[in-house]
Amino acid sequence: MGDFNSTVDQDGAIIPSERRITMKELENHRSVDTGVWIGIAENVYDISSFLSQHPGGDAILLDAAGTDATEDFFDLHSDEAEKLLPAYHIGRLSSSTEPSNLISPEPQEADAPFLQRDAWKKVVLHEKQRLSHDTRLFTLKWQHDSQEFGLPVGKHIFLRLKNPISGEQIVRPYTPIAARCESGEVDLVVKIYNDKDAKKCGKMTTTIDLASMGSLVELKGPIGNFEYTGRGNCTISGRECYTKRFIMISAGSGITPMIQILRAIASDDSDFTECLLLSGNRCEEDILCKDQLDSLERENKRFRVVYTLSKPCDGWTGCRGRLGQELLEAEVGSPTPGSAEMVLLCGPPAMEATVTELLSKNGWKDRDIVRF
Repeated sequence: MGDFNSTVDQDGAIIPSERRITMKELENHRSVDTGVWIGIAENVYDISSFLSQHPGGDAILLDAAGTDATEDFFDLHSDEAEKLLPAYHIGRLSSSTEPSNLISPEPQEADAPFLQRDAWKKVVLHEKQRLSHDTRLFTLKWQHDSQEFGLPVGKHIFLRLKNPISGEQIVRPYTPIAARCESGEVDLVVKIYNDKDAKKCGKMTTTIDLASMGSLVELKGPIGNFEYTGRGNCTISGRECYTKRFIMISAGSGITPMIQILRAIASDDSDFTECLLLSGNRCEEDILCKDQLDSLERENKRFRVVYTLSKPCDGWTGCRGRLGQELLEAEVGSPTPGSAEMVLLCGPPAMEATVTELLSKNGWKDRDIVRF
């Protein structure tokens, strides 16, 4: 943290700093070298020392550095995260009208990638397809049919949509399963969380499900600390890695980054990376994109897909139970020395924590496990 941090009174309570920080100053602190500052609710925080502690990795924080991240923070974090902020407070964001170099740019030319990390880009909700009782495939379309989307394999995007009833701007991260540059379209698979108890409803999922065709949606990205660059090569928070085999473990909608990576490998005849996918779900109809996964497995000898259901129907012949110790020991086991294997993990926090603990007991190191 910097020299202007908040102080602590005699009772141990944090006294916020009254230093005024301009938008220009904030924008100049976007890296480890300059200091990592973010703006939240008209306050500025120096989170340089928190990068290594962030549960979602440091890449997302570095992406937000030097910007007003108010919407992203409150839409993606719990009250517990908000309680951590005072310790990193260094001042208040000045209301100065000094020009910012991070304002939304003019419409892009077709030869530039559509996505921009620092600006929200408008797309149109072009099509909605029902995949199951609670899952939809949304197709979003941008202006230029031939424009590159600009999303590296393994990265995700932020989606922002205004609730037409409450007027609330909702932001959530999603991993597209496909982008078609030739038609200017990107596909999102979204599980719709409806519940009689409004507190259990998914704000974004219910809002986008109710949106009419032609509605405007905003995207920003790419976001994330993992990128697959092909033929077993990838980067994790800037660190270059190589793997001969991915062990993909997902639950529910956590399947989407796995599909993205599987498709990339399958599309390259010179990519011989092997993939084992363990997909956990409640029942068979909850398995997202099962037809696509089965097709990828049939057409690629180096792919293997294993489904397990916690509440299967009587006719289910696959694995039963959660993604637990028995399945992990049978299908994953311990890492083989020199085998160049990597685990990709995506699902609810409780599932990720449980699987990580079980893998650790079997000898897997944290550096070999990527959490989306």
